[in-house]
Amino acid sequence: MKQLIHTLFFLLLVSVAYAQESTITIRGTVEFPDEKFPILIYYTDGPERIDIDSIPLKNDNSFEKSITLPHPGIYRIDLQKWEMLSFWGEDEDITVDFRGRDTARVKIKNPPYQFIENAGPSNQLMNLINYFDYRRYQGMIQAGQEYGRAMGSDSEAWKEYAKDGYTRNGDNALADYIFLAENYSDRNSAVALLSYLRDTPAKDALIARLEKTKSDYYPFVQYKKEVREKAERMSKLQQGMKAPGFSLPAPDGIQKIGPENYKGKYLLIDFWASWCGPCLKSIPQLKEIYSKYHAKGLEILSVSIDDKEDAWKKAMAAQQMPWGQVCAPNSGKEIMKDYQFNGIPHLVLLDKEGKIVERWLSTEKLEELLKERLDQ
Repeated sequence: MKQLIHTLFFLLLVSVAYAQESTITIRGTVEFPDEKFPILIYYTDGPERIDIDSIPLKNDNSFEKSITLPHPGIYRIDLQKWEMLSFWGEDEDITVDFRGRDTARVKIKNPPYQFIENAGPSNQLMNLINYFDYRRYQGMIQAGQEYGRAMGSDSEAWKEYAKDGYTRNGDNALADYIFLAENYSDRNSAVALLSYLRDTPAKDALIARLEKTKSDYYPFVQYKKEVREKAERMSKLQQGMKAPGFSLPAPDGIQKIGPENYKGKYLLIDFWASWCGPCLKSIPQLKEIYSKYHAKGLEILSVSIDDKEDAWKKAMAAQQMPWGQVCAPNSGKEIMKDYQFNGIPHLVLLDKEGKIVERWLSTEKLEELLKERLDQ
């Protein structure tokens, strides 16, 4: 009997943490619809996007549908590829009015902030998170513009100041998220703040509160699982560790190439994609570095995370990179997990034994390292 009670208690604990479905209604309007694309509801699992439903647009440009959510957590509305809205999916209906497609003559990818109307407690917090995300994005644009102007000036002081623009913007955004963690930690959606708080006392305090009040809450359980998995993967990516292996298709579709093909050489792995502006911008710099150090023992392997082979091959033809090229399947989802990055370009330098010298390299830092190791 005692064993039976223990078993039942264990099953109860498991069931508490187990994802529970819920149904909510999502409604709203689109001022300028684009009928070429649907309205999609999705969530992400690591780098993978999982679409769960679509909502048809009515003749009066309104939409409304009951959506079954597989578990509580962050979901997103993809508004016909023009706008994106994050919301907390659990037990609160969502009402939002979108602008829709950009009607300006010159279209710039700078989506507006969208507000969830009549939000419940969890989505009141999501409104604030979304607003601070919007402000951070605008700050990033302004920092980039100022950097460009400063680099074209004769003021060394301005150049030095502008170089830190992105860092200042990130620090300002962090202060906003810390404010939310300190004042809205009682909301279920407070779990969403954990990914914003870096290694701060505010994050430690929020985790401690969640452990006391929501230790078996599915989104928090998933967060802890992801943290453990990330720590395990990160432990394999330290300097001096053997880099994760892979063997991916070359452009001919027959040959497969990976780090093992470059033993005895310094290898720069360049993760990129045809649609990535900063990646394309960095290619001329990589060509200069390759020209300077290839004869001294440097190889480059560009790993595309393009989802369309044609786009990858078209970009290769346009850029004429004189080094190895491969394309990771499934938009690079697995290799992004293995190498723990979610933004590109991502440069990783390996030594002659295939061990990690450094990750998250700028081209400037790369040149410093190569000068130290190969200019002898």
